[in-house]
Amino acid sequence: MFGVDHKHYISTYLPFATVCLFSLGLIACQPAPETAAKARSAAPVKVQVLQLETVQTRLQALGSLIAKESVDISSTVTEKIQHLHFSDGQQVTAGQLLVTLEQAVEAAQLKSAQADLAEHERELQRLHGLLAKQSAAQTEYDQRQSAKLRASAKIAEITALINERNIRAPFSGVLGLRELSPGALLSPGTRITSLDDISVMRLEFAVPSLNIAAVAVGQEIVAHSDALKEDFTGQITAIDNRIDAINRSLKIRAQIANPDGRLKPGMLMQLNLITAERESMLIPESAVQSVQLEHYVWLMDKEGKAQQREVEIGIRKPGFVEIRNGLAVGEQLIYEGIGRLQAGMPVAPQGSE
Repeated sequence: MFGVDHKHYISTYLPFATVCLFSLGLIACQPAPETAAKARSAAPVKVQVLQLETVQTRLQALGSLIAKESVDISSTVTEKIQHLHFSDGQQVTAGQLLVTLEQAVEAAQLKSAQADLAEHERELQRLHGLLAKQSAAQTEYDQRQSAKLRASAKIAEITALINERNIRAPFSGVLGLRELSPGALLSPGTRITSLDDISVMRLEFAVPSLNIAAVAVGQEIVAHSDALKEDFTGQITAIDNRIDAINRSLKIRAQIANPDGRLKPGMLMQLNLITAERESMLIPESAVQSVQLEHYVWLMDKEGKAQQREVEIGIRKPGFVEIRNGLAVGEQLIYEGIGRLQAGMPVAPQGSE
């Protein structure tokens, strides 16, 4: 009486259960409201407004510094050093006495010559009075006059010898280290010390002859010293009139002001020669995506969506690249967060420039 008809049960309830399970599955597959919102959220990026700036084309080279004037202080005679009037690294002026050599013999000869001159002058005065009285011959007077001239010449000769033994600074500058001591026998050409005028430094460098049209006298240069970790500006003052036949390079000389004396002769300088200037765009290298020889950037349009565009690049500098074609002033460049961008995707600037 109460038995269950299994066939009736299956045919009645099984379809209903199947529909319920299918409906639950559809509900489970629907994304949660929070997940859907995240899927539709804008991609965080960093954006900057494009502007023009001055771009310089530079030619790089290496050069060595040379003092404006440089000389080794030495003697032209063989003599002992009597006294040194300077210390290591001293600043001196033109004409300042640096070294005194032994000159006792020359000093004695000078006194003798001066005495002879004085005697001849006195005798000329006496003869002049006698000639007025016609008590002396004209020939005697003339002979005495010639003797006076010879005495004057002798004094000039000895004075020159003494001057050779008083060594003076030929120009103002800074002395180097002293290499001899008093009492040393000095030979011609032996260096006592060095003298450099470093108020202005000369920078000599070479550029390939192919760049001869890019250099000119008066052109500005920027030289960097690794030792001082600083840039120095200067100007080209001379260009050699010959090209080296071996390495096909052109020798150039520039001048750099050195009022504080920090630049030293012999220092190696890395220089940039400014060959051209123009107004152009520089963008961060991180904003450029390259595929073989094609280059692309991402922009944010007026609707706040990502847009990809092909560009033509120019020169590069550390961290930046020049854009020669493809972008306009005022457009908004995406330079960070471009890895997952797709065309038309909404973006959200974060800390934009």
